[in-house]
Amino acid sequence: MAIKDPMHPEEITPEWITHALTEGGYLKHSSIKSIDKEILGEGKGLLSSVVRVGIKYDSQEESAPSSVVVKIEPEEGEFVDFNTELRAFQREIRFYREVASNVPIRLPKFYYAVDKPPAYSLVLEDLSHYSPGDQLVGMHKEQVLTVVEQIASLQSAYWNNEALEELSWMPQINGISSDFAENWPSFVENYGFCLDDRGIKLGEKLTGFIDWKNSVIEKRPQTIVHADLREDNIMFGPPGSEDAIIIIDWQVTIRSLGAADVARLMGGSEIPRERRGHQFEILKKWYDTLLKGGVTDYSWDDAVYDFRLGTLSYLCYPVHFHKAGIGAEGRLKELMDVICRRSFSSAVDIDAGSILPE
Repeated sequence: MAIKDPMHPEEITPEWITHALTEGGYLKHSSIKSIDKEILGEGKGLLSSVVRVGIKYDSQEESAPSSVVVKIEPEEGEFVDFNTELRAFQREIRFYREVASNVPIRLPKFYYAVDKPPAYSLVLEDLSHYSPGDQLVGMHKEQVLTVVEQIASLQSAYWNNEALEELSWMPQINGISSDFAENWPSFVENYGFCLDDRGIKLGEKLTGFIDWKNSVIEKRPQTIVHADLREDNIMFGPPGSEDAIIIIDWQVTIRSLGAADVARLMGGSEIPRERRGHQFEILKKWYDTLLKGGVTDYSWDDAVYDFRLGTLSYLCYPVHFHKAGIGAEGRLKELMDVICRRSFSSAVDIDAGSILPE
């Protein structure tokens, strides 16, 4: 009998999990007697529903996990159209199948995926025993340093090389900046209170240089960019261990400007009062890790320029998505306020506008 792929958390069944783990090679002869389910990260996952599934087998096998996490494409919510437009699930599935095993960083173990409509899903390692990041709380300097070292290790393996070119399914843009000028008046009306005069002035100037920004980024060295590198997409394990930092949610990865991930992490997730004064120290950690990973013909001045360019690019995210926060309540409202405040203040702090044409 055909196994029905789940479209909702309640449709995840013992039979389907048995099928997934058997197809993935983690079950040989056992079956699952029962499961228990728990929704994870409510209010955090914008592009997926995430369910922890505890498992009881009729007989235990050595390779069989005691629990898994299942990600399912949501049917409703503010970001469903964005999810569909970006082919987010298909992109993450291919990342785990084609990239994850080739990079020197700790990632969730990949068990199984459904990569056909109407029910895209992923079955991944359960990391819920680690501490989930919370972007509202914000990250400390040492945490940020560890994350940029991790992302640089991944990026160095795909820096402007043939391995990157083979990932033709991974786009070079997510189309976030195309409506910046159009959305800017509404953004200022609804979120201008989050910006100081310097932030407003920078945003106004950027409205006239979006095409310039995109054109310059196309000419810069390219690598894999997570493109949503923020604290909500990070799990924290024991400090100093290989599990100290685990980056999750690779649904919107692109081939683009590597420093954009540094800009997004620092400008969106680090506590502003701790961030000021050491942004370029964080960047230097990323840069030195690239060089250790074999990156050549990329100077420190290149890195600083790209950091400012990536920071300008990051400003397009709150402006693009701000309408989702208008009238919102709870965590989404708080998250939009935090992102708007931190992103523009970070850009001002590093004088990101200094690279814009006069």
